[in-house]
Amino acid sequence: MFRSAEALLRPKSVALVGASESGGVGRAKRVFDRLVENGRPVPIYLVNPNREELWGQRVYPSFAAIPQAVDLAVVIIPAPAVPAVIADAAAHGVKCALVYGAHFGEDGDAEGLVRAQSIRTLCETRNIRVSGPNCMGSLSVRERLAFYSVPRVRSLKAGPVGVVFQSSGTLQFWLEQAGVRGLGFSYAVTTGNEVDLDLPDYINFLVEDESTRIIACMVEGVRRPDAFMAVAEKALRARKPILVLKSGRSEAGREAAKSHTGVLAGDDAVFDAVCLKYGIVRCLTLDELVEACLAFHPGRFPPGPRIGMVSYSGGLKGLFLDQVAEENTELAQFLLETQEKLSDRIFQGLSPTNPVDCGADLALQTDKFGEVCQLVCSDPGVDLLMIQGHLPTLPNEPMDAAMYRAVRASTDKPVIVFNRMAQNVSEEARRFQEDACVPFLHGVPQALRAAMGLVRYANALRRALPSLPPGSGRPEDLDPTRLDGILAGYGVVAPRSARANTADEAAAVAVDIGFPVALKLVSPSAIHKTEVGGVALNLTSAQAVRAAAVAMVQRLSELHPDAVIERFLVQEMVSGAELIVGVREDPQFGPFMVVGMGGVLVEVLKDFTLRMLPVDEPVASEMLQTLRGSELLGAFRGRPARDVSAAVRAMAGLSRCFLDHRAFLSDLEVNPLIVLPAGQGARAVDVRPIGRRRR
Repeated sequence: MFRSAEALLRPKSVALVGASESGGVGRAKRVFDRLVENGRPVPIYLVNPNREELWGQRVYPSFAAIPQAVDLAVVIIPAPAVPAVIADAAAHGVKCALVYGAHFGEDGDAEGLVRAQSIRTLCETRNIRVSGPNCMGSLSVRERLAFYSVPRVRSLKAGPVGVVFQSSGTLQFWLEQAGVRGLGFSYAVTTGNEVDLDLPDYINFLVEDESTRIIACMVEGVRRPDAFMAVAEKALRARKPILVLKSGRSEAGREAAKSHTGVLAGDDAVFDAVCLKYGIVRCLTLDELVEACLAFHPGRFPPGPRIGMVSYSGGLKGLFLDQVAEENTELAQFLLETQEKLSDRIFQGLSPTNPVDCGADLALQTDKFGEVCQLVCSDPGVDLLMIQGHLPTLPNEPMDAAMYRAVRASTDKPVIVFNRMAQNVSEEARRFQEDACVPFLHGVPQALRAAMGLVRYANALRRALPSLPPGSGRPEDLDPTRLDGILAGYGVVAPRSARANTADEAAAVAVDIGFPVALKLVSPSAIHKTEVGGVALNLTSAQAVRAAAVAMVQRLSELHPDAVIERFLVQEMVSGAELIVGVREDPQFGPFMVVGMGGVLVEVLKDFTLRMLPVDEPVASEMLQTLRGSELLGAFRGRPARDVSAAVRAMAGLSRCFLDHRAFLSDLEVNPLIVLPAGQGARAVDVRPIGRRRR
């Protein structure tokens, strides 16, 4: 599943193909100069059939003339000549080629696509790997190999962060700023068009690399979803966090007309569910990606989600609480004993509750401020400590790195220091951060999101990663006459109902069920029944049922003259909180579940969440808790609490049912799932299965 990036990132010899003063707008010279500046860590061979000597070094006409085997060919030549050079490199044992140039189909031109395919074929048949094309190269910091030749990334220090960016130009600015903040790096790669080596390959290299502990990525798209999920699982098992900034978050959902589930499941929503499953931490901005790397740098993960915070500013406390509400963060509740001890240490009149504002003057007394921080962190209800603080910017500031060290040494919980906003970071400030042994983050939103990233990652570490079971269902299970019974076996219970072929039959079966009833029209032209008038509720007599059935047929015939009326469905009326629960096969990442509040109104309310299958009862419960309208499932304005346990069982059952019948289904939706009062269960009022298209 994974192709080796070893020869790209740890080559033992390098050939610079197209070596000239002007090659690649001077790139060849810059690459050569960087290798020389770094002490020529590996043998370097220049290749150009039109030169004999360059930069005081012999130039070889071809790979055949080079006196030893070459691991990496750095190819800086015009695009039309690249496939032939790669073929020649493969013939002479070169293990990998790094191709910078563009015009390999990225703009859709036919000639470029042919070139790209020829390279792909060479990789598949000739035992050679290719990085790029259309990239800006890579950096192997510990090996002092710089094939990303931009001057602004010359002084990076070695460290535990491995970086993979699909945006080549963005990498230089991010590395520069991350380096200024004190981060060190193992490897950094730009992936280009990914005709061969791609995102999962590079991540796999970093997972297997002993010096890499954190993997930071900027992702524009995932070409091999199966490989991406496999390497994400591998990274999680290795306890190496993957932090991702992904563009395209506003992309519209696919196949919106097929179901509500399809409307809600945009590319980004499904990708977010994949990240939740495998513990991938998503960042919203490049700056946030830096803060997250700093937060993960100490390698500590919280035992739970409860955050404690100590500050010396009432204004910052207010900003922090606003962000807590925005991120739905769980704050720790201090023990009474902790509050009593805090009251003796903070300024009189200030509250000893979380978050703690201990007063500005106390912050100047570092021993007492540190004591408050340790006291808060020692409370058993606190899983992660956040401390207001900043790095020194002025000479002789009264700051003590030992205080932060002492707080960190007093606990094995994560400790994060954060400032109100960004600040300039000098060499002195970086030394202070290193001496303090804690990360200093910039900005309240960024710091809190980084802390929540630690919480979510720790939660993923504690979860099992179940594989998708093989399907055991049969296609006949999905027959409309059997479906209700099959679903009931999975805990997805329908209201009492009966089918009818005519308006008179509908009226007759309604009498048997008992009034009031709901009447629904079943037709391929009425997928969304409410939109074509195909649902009538609270019908209290046989005459009302008959009249409603006739009116439905007439209305649908006016809208769709060729519509086929399959039957009517008569159901007992049930009332309660409405959910939509849908499971669906994403063409890239596989099956997922969506649950939302409001039934047919979910598209308007936008109150929904997604998870990848399988969804068991604990995950189903977590999904319901994340909904903004989850309070409607509890006791609300005199109405009794809903049977949440029954809703959870139905969600987990729908997951199992879909997986058992996955070979025959693309979509299975319950809309609405009516959640009755506690102890009375939940009812799948409208179930819509959509079969897979046969090819």
